[in-house]
Amino acid sequence: MEDYREIIRSKRIALGWSQYKLAKLVGITQSFMNEIESGKKSPSIEVFFRICQALAIQVFPDER
Repeated sequence: MEDYREIIRSKRIALGWSQYKLAKLVGITQSFMNEIESGKKSPSIEVFFRICQALAIQVFPDER
């Protein structure tokens, strides 16, 4: 299972976004975004969902 931090980082890079751009969209600092991606800090659930929304990451897969 892939770690959520790596998913966030990979998607951000695939979109060509800097940490600064994503952080600004989410309403956090670039340094906090760096700490999230590096595993030094964990985001609140609210910030986690805002990051996922900004990156169009589906948190809950469709049930079939």
